[in-house]
Order: sequence, then structure tokens, then C-alpha cells
Amino acid sequence: MADERGVLLIGYGLAGRVFHAPLIRSTPGLSLRAVVTGDPERRAQATADLPGIRLHSTVEEAWQQVDDIDLVIIASANRTHVPLAIESARLGLHMVIDKPIAATASQAGLIVEAAAAAGVQVHPFQNRRWDSDFLTLRGLLEQGVLGRIHRFESRIGRLRTLPKGNWRESADPEDHGGVLLDFGAHLVDQSLALMGPVIAVNAFVRSVRDPHAANDDMQMILTHSDDSLSLLTASQAAAFGDPRFVLLGTTGGVRINDSDSQESALKAGALPSDPFWGVEPAGVTAQLRIGETSGELVDSEIELAAGRWNTYYPAVLASIVTGSPAPVSCSDVVEDLRVLDAARRSADTGETVRLSPPAAHG
Repeated sequence: MADERGVLLIGYGLAGRVFHAPLIRSTPGLSLRAVVTGDPERRAQATADLPGIRLHSTVEEAWQQVDDIDLVIIASANRTHVPLAIESARLGLHMVIDKPIAATASQAGLIVEAAAAAGVQVHPFQNRRWDSDFLTLRGLLEQGVLGRIHRFESRIGRLRTLPKGNWRESADPEDHGGVLLDFGAHLVDQSLALMGPVIAVNAFVRSVRDPHAANDDMQMILTHSDDSLSLLTASQAAAFGDPRFVLLGTTGGVRINDSDSQESALKAGALPSDPFWGVEPAGVTAQLRIGETSGELVDSEIELAAGRWNTYYPAVLASIVTGSPAPVSCSDVVEDLRVLDAARRSADTGETVRLSPPAAHG
């Protein structure tokens, strides 16, 4: 259709194939027209998944054919994010960049500056703001039923006994691998969104499976401006990854064991346009405990809010077409990266790193 905005997807690995392509294709007004991947198996997969798609083996080849492209999705390896974003801006193309948009806050600033100079938009892909479990926490926080919140625990734990040896696990600093940046980009973003400004960071980062590979186990303790704490844990060597969340307040708390299922649904071939998209299976609940003034503890289970990853790309399109607010602001993600920069420094030196001004979302 003439009024559709053309999309170029760079990268057809897990992020490009499982996350971005289905979400783009389910968004009216966006047309996925081209994919860049040099891997023969991924090219064959893209051909099967996306009949009639224009395939490019290299980004340089794709840049020669962008007359019908309005939006570039950068879902390639972390080390490519900054140069690809700067080139997209030079070509006058809006962009979505998978997390982390850059390895450091200063590198992210280069992207922001290039986009501003070119008059194009940059949309960080922080999709886990719309996880069912996280949306449930935000709803309870808004209701005020937990009292003054003093601790947030968030973890992503998986057991991968053998490293895969890909760039995500490479110790080469240019690859920007490891769980601190990978899982940490989500954990920190959710923490700032839920708990507010961060004034201090303590971090512990290790490589426990292979000392010569990227970090695969980490913990961060974030101190917020109201003296509440976030305890963030990520590991590729954790046999138990639950509970996903614990949120504690002065009058109650909530625990959620099961993680959001939208990633699993996409891997299984579910469509984001499904009317029941994001609804968790029966029995997946949040455990709520409220302390009464009598001293009695009242336990209950509540259904999780429906996940809403399928709202991300419509919001990106609306921002491009009408100038409405971006689903995720670049300034928020720069602040996330300030926290991750501080975590890296804390892990290296053993010190508590204080942030002045505090890292905060807008």
C-alpha cells in the first residue's frame, strides 16, 4: 500500500527472526520489505518465513536500495549498533535499535547526536517494559497496596552448561558480550522505570563457566534516591531462575515466579495479532501478601496483566507519522547505560560507584 512505511531488518538471528519480524508484520502501516543476513541458513529461513522478501548479503548492498525504506531495524551483533545507527541517520532513515543500543552511555550519545542532526528518530527496543509480570508489578505499585516500597528483586537465571562460543559470549571487548550488558540492559531499565532514580551502584561480575569467555554471572545492588534497593541478578549458570520478581513494601509484598511467556509464544509461531496475545496460561499468577493492622497476614493470588509487546511497533509508527511520544525515549536508555557503566567500574574496582546527578528516567 502506498501509505505503508517500508522497513529494512538488519540481522535474522534470534532477535530479528523471533522478535522483530513477527511484531513488524503484525503492525498495520508497516511493510517489511528487506532483510540483511549473510548466513546461508538464515537466508534460507528468511526466504521460507517471508516469501517475496528482498534479501541482502551485506549492509553495504542494502544501503544501495533504500528508496522504499523509511525505518531500519538494527538487530545485528552489538558491535555493529553504533556504526549502523550513524549510517542510518546519514541516509535519513528512522531506526529501531535492539538492546543494548550501545556499550556505553557515551557511545549511545553519539547515536543521539547523529539522529538529531539528521532529523530522524531513534527507538530503543526495550520490549520487557511490556512483560506481563512487570506490568503486574507496576499496577500494584500504582494501587499503593504494598505501602512504601523498599526492595525490588529481579533475576534472569538460565542454565547453559556449555558456552555456545558466539559473539554474546566472546571476551573480546569489541564484541560487547556478556550478561552484564545483555540481561543487564533489561534489568536496569525495569528497575529505573519501577523504582526511580539511582544514586549508587555495587556490582559483582564473573565468568564462572569459562574464565576466558565473557561474563556469565552477575549481581547488581542499586541504591535509589529514596534509599530503596534493587537487587538485580543475571546468570547463564543458574539451575533455578525463580522467582522472577519480588517487590517488598512496608505493608505487603508480591512474588512472581514465572517469567512472561511472549518470547516462548513467538518461538512457537504464535501471532502478535492474536486477540488473546500476552494472556498468561491459567495458574500463572502473582502471590500477594498483605499485612493487616491486626497483625494478620492475608495471602492471595492475582492474575497477571496481559503482556503487550504488540503495542511497541504501533507506537513507533505513530511517533514517526504524527510525532506522538516515543514508546521508549533515548534519554531513558542513556541513563540505563550510565548505571551499567557504573556497574562495570564497580565490578572492576570493588568500590561503590555514586552517580551525580542520579540516573533517572524522564
